[in-house]
Amino acid sequence: MRVWERGVGETLSCGTGACAAAAVAHRHGLVDEHVTVQVPGGDLEVTLGTSVRLGGPVTHVFDVDVPTAS
Repeated sequence: MRVWERGVGETLSCGTGACAAAAVAHRHGLVDEHVTVQVPGGDLEVTLGTSVRLGGPVTHVFDVDVPTAS
């Protein structure tokens, strides 16, 4: 799966999109309840049932300091 985020461009991963794609593919009978969704950032494991579970690799991308309003 590839995701294009407006204002950013192509992203490495999208958990919400992966879960949605898996759910739609399952609804159409294309996949079982356990799905591996391949994204540029690595494979995401989606399990569908009464709830949706997502698992996959985690990589630190950047640090940012956000000033707080006083």
